[in-house]
Amino acid sequence: MNFALPDELVIWQNRVREFVRTQLQPHDASIEQTGLVPESAMAGLRSMGLFGTNTPREHGGLGLSMLGSCLAIEELAKAHAAFYYLCGVNVHIGSKAIEFHARPEIRDRWLPDLARGRVIAAFALTEPEAGSDAARITTRVRRDGANYILNGRKTYITNAPVAGVLTVFATHDASAGAKGISAFAIDARTAGLRIGRAIEMAAGRGSAHAEVIFEDCRVPRSCLLGEEGAGFGIAMRCLDAGRTHWGAYCVGAASQLLSHALEHVSRRETFGRRLRDHQGIEWTIADMAASLHAARLVAYEAAWRYDRGDAAERTAAAALSKYTGAEMVQRVADTTLQLFGGSGYSKDLPIERIWRETRVVRILDGTSEMMRQIIARNAFRTFDRKNAPN
Repeated sequence: MNFALPDELVIWQNRVREFVRTQLQPHDASIEQTGLVPESAMAGLRSMGLFGTNTPREHGGLGLSMLGSCLAIEELAKAHAAFYYLCGVNVHIGSKAIEFHARPEIRDRWLPDLARGRVIAAFALTEPEAGSDAARITTRVRRDGANYILNGRKTYITNAPVAGVLTVFATHDASAGAKGISAFAIDARTAGLRIGRAIEMAAGRGSAHAEVIFEDCRVPRSCLLGEEGAGFGIAMRCLDAGRTHWGAYCVGAASQLLSHALEHVSRRETFGRRLRDHQGIEWTIADMAASLHAARLVAYEAAWRYDRGDAAERTAAAALSKYTGAEMVQRVADTTLQLFGGSGYSKDLPIERIWRETRVVRILDGTSEMMRQIIARNAFRTFDRKNAPN
């Protein structure tokens, strides 16, 4: 087993790292203050191909493996979260349903522009009464000749106010649960689709989250992704990609936090000694470094398993990566803030911002509780197979 990254991926990782350091991080403070992402930074994201790292080359993307895509996300996570929400979401939940399940004319219409950052995507699944239990969505869809008509309301939809296309999930029959759900790629300009109130979140300035409302929204049958009733499975496949990327995001954010912590404890003195020379601080740093290293190995394995194509392994590994990363990065964020004391809690430093930004990973794209359920069920399946009677 070789744990070294291939040379071409090391070159790619270093290239993204330098781009983030020189062209994105300098904007972090101003984005947090103004809520605006400079167009120069957006142009840089486009030129680097970060809107389509994992999108096939024939559809305008870089055609990287999931591991290559995750290495880019790991570096992107070291800058303001707005950059990831704007471009990273396009790579997975924003575009995967279109890449895998759209009819050729719909795929060709949207995917190249998504991969190149000319269009931003949104993933409209969550509703006021349907979060983790996505099979309970109540946005309704019905056939009307050659069209479908949607009515309902989505909430907490990332990028909704700036999206050009939305992957939307609706049910033909709420009593059918997951089997009644279909997915659609809908132009944001479609009559009957409107963006509701903007929802201010605890973190993520520079990115937008809002309600999406459907009022007799009529879309042609060509917008259907896959077959009728296949929407729940499509959503889960998109979330596998999203969770794999979020695992990498957590590794990048925690790496940035650990760098801040190491610099601080090496410089700060208490009781006549540097903080790093106190055994308690040594152990704290050791715990942070060890948990980060473990999460990185899990994240890279998840990316590797995603590329192998086995659906069951992909889902289990993605859930494990997101769970491991989300829990790890929050511990590292909280510990880093504690090491900095009052200055870490102040807005003079980026520590409290990263602390807020990483908290949501335990919630979005499947809560940590849901990830634990997936992990446990996979463990039970493995146990039952091993102990099944011959």
